[in-house]
Amino acid sequence: MTRKVFCATLGCDKNLVDSEALLGRFAHSGIEPVSEPDTADIWVLNSCGFIDAARRDSEETLRDLIEHKEHRMLVVCGCWSQEHGDTIRERFPGVDVVAGVGQFERVVAACAGRPVSAEVKTGGPDVTAFRMADAPLVEDPMKVDYTGMLDRPLLTPPHMAFVKIGEGCNFNCSFCRIPMIRGKQRSRPVAEIEQEVRGLVERGVTEIQLVSQNTSDFGRDTGENLAALVTSLDGIDGLRWIRMLYLYPGLVTVEGLLDLLQLESVVPYLDLPIQHASDRLLRAMRRPGGSESNVEFFRSLRAERPDLVLRSTALLGFPGEEEEDVEQLADFLSEVEFDHLGTYRYSPETGTDSERLGNRVSDEVILDRESLIMDVQSEISMRRQESRLGREFEIVIDEVHADPLGDGAADAGVPELAESLADGQWVGEREQQGAAGVLDRRQPLAVGRSEHFGYDLDGSILLPGDGLRPGERIRGRFVGATPYDVWAVPGAGND
Repeated sequence: MTRKVFCATLGCDKNLVDSEALLGRFAHSGIEPVSEPDTADIWVLNSCGFIDAARRDSEETLRDLIEHKEHRMLVVCGCWSQEHGDTIRERFPGVDVVAGVGQFERVVAACAGRPVSAEVKTGGPDVTAFRMADAPLVEDPMKVDYTGMLDRPLLTPPHMAFVKIGEGCNFNCSFCRIPMIRGKQRSRPVAEIEQEVRGLVERGVTEIQLVSQNTSDFGRDTGENLAALVTSLDGIDGLRWIRMLYLYPGLVTVEGLLDLLQLESVVPYLDLPIQHASDRLLRAMRRPGGSESNVEFFRSLRAERPDLVLRSTALLGFPGEEEEDVEQLADFLSEVEFDHLGTYRYSPETGTDSERLGNRVSDEVILDRESLIMDVQSEISMRRQESRLGREFEIVIDEVHADPLGDGAADAGVPELAESLADGQWVGEREQQGAAGVLDRRQPLAVGRSEHFGYDLDGSILLPGDGLRPGERIRGRFVGATPYDVWAVPGAGND
């Protein structure tokens, strides 16, 4: 009987690519990846350890898996176990294999009962899966080989894929442990990435999102560069959308980005995490750029490309943050007008320079500041959404639910999304009543995205789904919106 493996992935999209690569290795070894945990006899938790909240989430998920493990083999890998492998092994004896980041071959070997490389201190080359609890499979991240991405099952819809273009980071931001966990920047060769993407397109992928810890830094270690990579990918027939994520303001130029945005398949959408807008805090964080240069940077981008969608991230509660710093951030957001903004709360991480700083901000104050910033951003996002109402855009369909109130749609959160849109802004009463009718009659409902929404990052578009299928692209007219999501109807531009 064929053995089966299920992988639960926590954390970022880069970790998702690691899970896909690991599952690809399992498949090559004759162990079938499955999407339903109950059908698998191997469970893998690909954990996150970026901040304390992520580690708590990883531990909670692991406890739940152990509780329901029964006869299965249980593997923990990823960022959390990279740094805390010994602790996991000691605290959770129900775990059979503990591995760090990128240990794809060794994890599969352990689960298959094959000898594991003697390079890992597991007691020798004869140690097998059933003795893996004796020691974790954790290696220096700089020695980890991240090849093997070319043939991997996708944990995304079959028409969309994340493509990891590099591993690690050379920027030692004072609050971040990523270089300690993942190592320094290692860019993948352009030719290898192009080969991977061509293979994905042959399998039906029409959209990719380029990810890494610092996409702006791509190729600095190899003599290649981001422009050459994106230009080569733009020439692949059948690839419709390329999104660039994790670009650092201060490390890219307006001119360089505008050149890339002119390429046919590059979506007018940029993810540029700012972290903050206070010059004092940016210096303490060791982030590139400053408030004035960043404002001018974004203003110039908007002037040349009014259609550009901007996404960013802000860190709140960094040691020493004052009310005036938060006010400066709010003013910056009002000036730049990001379409999408995510926030997260400062976590003092062992080994980082910021851990030694005083003037800690209380959790209660951080929560209040986060609420303030998101209130400001909500108004901005709503204005950006309203500017598109009544207009047509290309929409890619990610899901179609035969019953918008059925179990599948409920598991995907569709009813809650439709309810929130009912209270949004609408082109007119007729359009709002039409949307309500789709739900009342329980007609098919599609969930999709336009160029304005990154996959698994931003909002969604709901539209009547009769006759539509996942992966299909249509023209849709935006008729209703909240700050985050859109209701659309098929546009006049469809055949």
